[in-house]
Amino acid sequence: MEVLSRFLEQYIRDLDYYERASKICAQICENELETAGIRAIVTYRAKRPDKLKEKLIKRNEKHKYKNIEEIYEDIVDLAGVRIAIYFPGDKEEVEKFIRSTFEVVEVKEFPQDQEPNGGSGIYKKIFSGYHATHYRVRLKPEHYGDDRKNHWDALIEIQIATVLMHAWAEVEHDLVYKPMSGKLSRDEYEILDELNGLILSGEIALKRLQKAFNERVSRQSTPFSNHFELAAFLYNRIQEVLGKKDDEITMGRVDILFNFLKLTNMAKPQCINKYIENLPKTSGHINIVQQLVELILKDNPSLLEEYQKSKDMTGQMRL
Repeated sequence: MEVLSRFLEQYIRDLDYYERASKICAQICENELETAGIRAIVTYRAKRPDKLKEKLIKRNEKHKYKNIEEIYEDIVDLAGVRIAIYFPGDKEEVEKFIRSTFEVVEVKEFPQDQEPNGGSGIYKKIFSGYHATHYRVRLKPEHYGDDRKNHWDALIEIQIATVLMHAWAEVEHDLVYKPMSGKLSRDEYEILDELNGLILSGEIALKRLQKAFNERVSRQSTPFSNHFELAAFLYNRIQEVLGKKDDEITMGRVDILFNFLKLTNMAKPQCINKYIENLPKTSGHINIVQQLVELILKDNPSLLEEYQKSKDMTGQMRL
């Protein structure tokens, strides 16, 4: 227990470091996903010392930690960020962003092959449980300013799942792994499993909702209401016109493009369509916003000032 006590004392001294690291990571995620037109709720935290103590005591029964280094290798979520996406279809785009922005140390996919319900033996699950991807990452020093340099080394866990799945996981985790009033009954396990089935059905409905939203936006002739609608329209049309895979496309700053189109009275599907159809059909990676802006300015050089204004406007809105 002495090793655990020394680790906890050190962690409490470093708590501000982990809080700051997770906050920096969350701010990067929130800003970049927002500008790319991806709807998500981003939250962050450093692990609470009391919760960490509970976890250490439980895991020490199995691992029998000999030194502090072994604990650091085992406990990888001292700094954590959660990305709760509205639509399952956006997961690939979020994962592309993470791989290009952070130094990825490890990736864990869920569900994994495990004993049902944490090995309770009381009830065998019907549904597959928690669906998510966890990235263990570090900040890239070359991307960020001097005020963040002390946090480049922090290992941060980024969890990606839908809003629905995160909600179910919170309930399931607190009841199964942190029971406040004894062990769960068979009925309780059955209800959690039933809820998981409803969540998985809900994710199918979210996929359909996103598809319906994209189809509506692609058919409309009225101006785009916001950059989320523009992003949905672009994702649809790009795949139709270029036939590129998701991993060959980076959307870029859709928020800047939206402001630019709005300033120039071009924020309508019919106005942007001709430029989409003229995008280069070469193989390899393509940044959609960058290519579209270049085509528009090549066609209308006099709009360069409006483009600069749109960049300035967007920068001010994000302050």
